[in-house]
Amino acid sequence: MVNGDLKTDVVVIGSGISGLTAAALLARKGREVMLIERTARPGGALKRFKRQGISFDVGFHYSGCLGDGEILAVLWDYLGVRDRLEIRQFPPEGYDELNISGCAQPVRAYFNYVQLAEELQRIFPVERAAIGAYLDKVRDICQEIPFYNLDLPLSPFLRGIKERPPSLAEYLRSITANPQLQAALAAPAFLYGVLPEAAALPVHASVAHGFYQGAYTIDGGGQAVVDAYLQVLARAGARVLTGNRVTKVLAAQGRVAGVVTEREEVIACREVIYTGHPAAVPAMVPASLFRPIYLKRLQELQNTCSMYAVFAVPEGDKVPSPDWVNYYQLPAGLDLVARHREGSLARRSLMMTSPERRDTGSLREPNRGIILLSPAFWSEGERFWDSTPRNRPPAYKAWKEEVAGEMLAAARRQWGARYGALRPLAVGTPLTFRDELAAPEGAAYGAQHSLLQHNPTARTRLPGFWLSGQSTLMTGVVGAALAGLVSAGEILELENTWEEVRQCR
Repeated sequence: MVNGDLKTDVVVIGSGISGLTAAALLARKGREVMLIERTARPGGALKRFKRQGISFDVGFHYSGCLGDGEILAVLWDYLGVRDRLEIRQFPPEGYDELNISGCAQPVRAYFNYVQLAEELQRIFPVERAAIGAYLDKVRDICQEIPFYNLDLPLSPFLRGIKERPPSLAEYLRSITANPQLQAALAAPAFLYGVLPEAAALPVHASVAHGFYQGAYTIDGGGQAVVDAYLQVLARAGARVLTGNRVTKVLAAQGRVAGVVTEREEVIACREVIYTGHPAAVPAMVPASLFRPIYLKRLQELQNTCSMYAVFAVPEGDKVPSPDWVNYYQLPAGLDLVARHREGSLARRSLMMTSPERRDTGSLREPNRGIILLSPAFWSEGERFWDSTPRNRPPAYKAWKEEVAGEMLAAARRQWGARYGALRPLAVGTPLTFRDELAAPEGAAYGAQHSLLQHNPTARTRLPGFWLSGQSTLMTGVVGAALAGLVSAGEILELENTWEEVRQCR
């Protein structure tokens, strides 16, 4: 270990859900942990922000896997996080409303396998065989994933060599030629940002299954999750440093020895978990200890799409009642993450949700916030790449207003009868995601989990240096939390850790 200004057992870089989970797990097991976050507030994309007194979630809108005995609930029970949260399941009248081009009526994608099957069979009666085959396939795939079948050991799943699976597009075309049904079955792709042509069927199944089992909301949204983790970390004696950034990982005698921050502090440690995008790793680590091809692969990882985001309120003083429906506008077929703008956003997928309005007693005033999300691509803002939040040119503001106007117009056409006109309070672009979340190319879900590449695992060639985050294992809140579990488990002894966690069922 190097001589440093500070000493700890483990440094966790980044305070998103992966970093919070890894830090909490290690601290629970008696390790001295220091969590370092480059921004002023911990939480990454889980944080809420306010505009004109209205709260908005950035990256937490609803979640699966929070039912009794399901993996995120079990993990949070183990860490002592769950009993600090008010978690509520979507009621039977809650669902994803899929408005698919060319479909005579909306598809109510219920968060329940039986209800979902009945709804799909009602709208597509001649496609009963395809619907049954798809839902059975998703369940069969997830029965072999330890996170959905907690009786399975974890190591064989993580280390196993798997045959190339079919793409989501290949599979759906093999069971149905109906473009509206294809879109309905592929809809969860919106939640991991990979084109169905490139998305591996098991990746799609692992995301879809979590929601087909049930969807959940949390009072206070993602911010409540962050606050609960911080309470757990404080009680365990972990230290959280904000407004600081790790610039270098130090090695001595062939293993991790510490880190250096942008303040030129040297923090001595024997373990480092890095939870950010893997593309930043080559600039931080001693290059001589890694194969050049590995470092190049990290830098060249293809990313998921980004998002355009409009955070709005309905015009006027009326406060809409809580709404348990998430609304989607989707093109028919398999081009859910459309790449071509062609003058407007009308051809792209669009989501409208209002998670903050599902809060109960945690807010003094009813929340009026509504969020619109639509897939976006880094190339669309090419002329602004070199700008920063402090030096955006006037054309950037005009571009944001144009994008917001198109999304608001599309929402008004599709759902205006319910909400009327919406007034934007904030607008996000791929540059917003890049600058606020340190996400290369503004990637909403990190590096793609696709057939096009092999994502890095938690283990690296430098003993004591571990990777985590949604670019490594799985995407979303559930996937990133599980990545934190795996990375911390690798330090502690993976199967023993897994056994302790799953005993909380």
